Amino acid sequence: MNWTDCTDDECQIHLGEKQGSGWYPPFTRRSRKPSVAHDHDWRQDMEANPGEDWVPQQPRRRRARRAHHEITGWEHCFNDNCNEHRWEKVDAGYYSRQVGERGTLSKNDRREHRKRRAVRTRLEGEGSEKTIVSDVETLEKTISDLQSQLDCAAQTIVAKDNDLEQLEKEKENLQQAYNQTKQRMCQIGGMLWKEGV
Repeated sequence: MNWTDCTDDECQIHLGEKQGSGWYPPFTRRSRKPSVAHDHDWRQDMEANPGEDWVPQQPRRRRARRAHHEITGWEHCFNDNCNEHRWEKVDAGYYSRQVGERGTLSKNDRREHRKRRAVRTRLEGEGSEKTIVSDVETLEKTISDLQSQLDCAAQTIVAKDNDLEQLEKEKENLQQAYNQTKQRMCQIGGMLWKEGV
């Protein structure tokens, strides 16, 4: 029998294929006929023997299908588009693969992963009531550290700017001294040439 024809959700033979695809074949009319016939026989027996104190065994009903997340953990859910395990995969930062490798998240899920990593979340209150609680003290400390770093960088820039101005003045002074020395050397050279030395 092919796994797509197996309507038993607990069937250990086909469970792996059903979990891998994320689809569990529903009952078809063909698969319901035996249970409907058995149910009909049971009702006929009860109506035929109304005063008897024994109760025949009621037909076995199909158990309710368990949800996908109850059967399969997110590490074993290989469907990248599975909405039931999406947030576990986003929090982990990867999609699981059958071979044990890690698949990369989609662009949107990577963005969500960065957001969820940046802001710590905590479940509070009843049931699924979810609130985001940010660590205010840590954020304030980070901001003050960044401000002190900016102040230090600004002071360094001002000091370097002053050093540059000082070096420019020294350069001008050296240029003037060079020009004066050059003129003086030309004068001395001219005088020595006139004297014939």
